Amino acid sequence: MIYASIVVAILLLINWFMPKHMKPRDMVIIWISLSWLEIVVDFYLGYVMELYYFGGTEQLSTAAFTVKLFMSPLFTIPFLNFMPKKFPRFVPYWLAWAAFSTFFEWTTVHFDYLTYTGWKSWYSAIFYIFIFPLVRWFYYYIRH
Repeated sequence: MIYASIVVAILLLINWFMPKHMKPRDMVIIWISLSWLEIVVDFYLGYVMELYYFGGTEQLSTAAFTVKLFMSPLFTIPFLNFMPKKFPRFVPYWLAWAAFSTFFEWTTVHFDYLTYTGWKSWYSAIFYIFIFPLVRWFYYYIRH
């Protein structure tokens, strides 16, 4: 949990001080939506299907839940904030973020925040390949 808490603290600082290209309203909608999505997906895959668990325990903890409320939106807001508008320029950006996200997830496994019990890292890579274009679409949808 210490690793995840440090990451969240660093991400809070990055998000606070980065130049903003997004409206505050959009950031709030993204925050709420991505927190909800992450909690629902991780609850279903982690605690219902028992493919992984967080925070070093198979029981849902307040600390792990709190990290879940922050981590995904704190990564998503910079992703969207600096995202290229033209799709051909978005493709390498998208693939780089998918690779980074897969690597970051591996670090959470390495530092014992996330424990796989049936999940594989390559499942996450596939998930990230699909989720980033959906997040882009959702962002453009809420902006209009």
